[in-house]
Amino acid sequence: MAIGIVKNESTLSLVAEASEGVYDATTSAAEYVEVLAEGAELNKQRELLERDLLRGTIEQEAARVGISDVTGTIPVEFKANATEGDAPQSLDVLLRSLLGGKRQVTSDQTSTTGHTSTVINFSSHDFAVGDLVLVKESNAYEVRPVSAADATSITFPFALENGAPSDGVVCAQVTTYYSDTENSISFSAEHNLGSQAIQQQVAGLRSASMSLENWSVGQIPTASFSVQGLSLNRVDADATATPTFSDALPPVALSACMWVGGEKLSYTEMSANIENTISYIQDACDANGRIASRLTNQVTSVNVNPYMDNSDLSKTWNKFNNNEDVSFFTYAYNPTGTAGEFSEVVAIWIPQAKIVESPVADNDGIISENLSIRAHRSSGNDSIFLSFI
Repeated sequence: MAIGIVKNESTLSLVAEASEGVYDATTSAAEYVEVLAEGAELNKQRELLERDLLRGTIEQEAARVGISDVTGTIPVEFKANATEGDAPQSLDVLLRSLLGGKRQVTSDQTSTTGHTSTVINFSSHDFAVGDLVLVKESNAYEVRPVSAADATSITFPFALENGAPSDGVVCAQVTTYYSDTENSISFSAEHNLGSQAIQQQVAGLRSASMSLENWSVGQIPTASFSVQGLSLNRVDADATATPTFSDALPPVALSACMWVGGEKLSYTEMSANIENTISYIQDACDANGRIASRLTNQVTSVNVNPYMDNSDLSKTWNKFNNNEDVSFFTYAYNPTGTAGEFSEVVAIWIPQAKIVESPVADNDGIISENLSIRAHRSSGNDSIFLSFI
């Protein structure tokens, strides 16, 4: 086929690089990621260096080109793996680049006895502060963040709604990503434009930002990653492999409850943004002008619109007005066939933040607050934790 490449036959694989900027080719069908058809792109452009000379004419002189910019957008569904606690296939490399930190609890953790609504006891456990824990109480599953942990217990910042769980309750395995930018990875991408057509080979990519979108009543949440790289080459080659994808389903934002400062609030939509500043190490000796990159700043924010409570201003307004720290927590999941139980959980925990804006808004004729929340690091806690269960 010479022309007529079919867009929906395109595929994308992501591979963590052994050496930044050195293209790592795809070797496994499992390295491909499911991307949304709309908005997925990887492109290269070069800086145009104009030459403005007095040579007896108004016509343009031949320009030169300088440093190349490789940029793109990778939109994916915000979903967990079909296997409980495994890393989310489409998100793993992107989040390791965006945040840097990753840890896993790779087996179910069975508790001992004597629990309360905020403390679960173990003979030993593998959880760490910041992990989001699925407490698998029969017919009453709940998720909570770990705010404190020692060798034999974990503590939640606010109570389980169903009270103290049963003795011997199981807490699920989990993969958690958190801010540890020193360990942020670069990655390569094989972008196949059609199944047997043109292949773009991109190296030195980093996640510049993640925008969590479409987390609104009855919708499927998505995450759009802005990426920047060092090089892009286009070759005539087939895809390396036929992709193998996890059969996980994305959650729908129903029963996707949300807490601000430990207060459970009713809302209709939420969005979150993690934005990195990427600074380049530039070298005039290099053909592309750039040899590496580093993350030099990170800002995390959430916007959410809880309905205004006409009887209690302490839940949000007083915290905003008094410049108090708040936490933010939400999760979504896919229900199972058993009432009160669920799987494929995605969860977000921000331990400490400030409400920086609290304007009154019109939510289909009903008054709400459009809260803007800015995360910060304090008391040894990272600014954000994303868990997939």
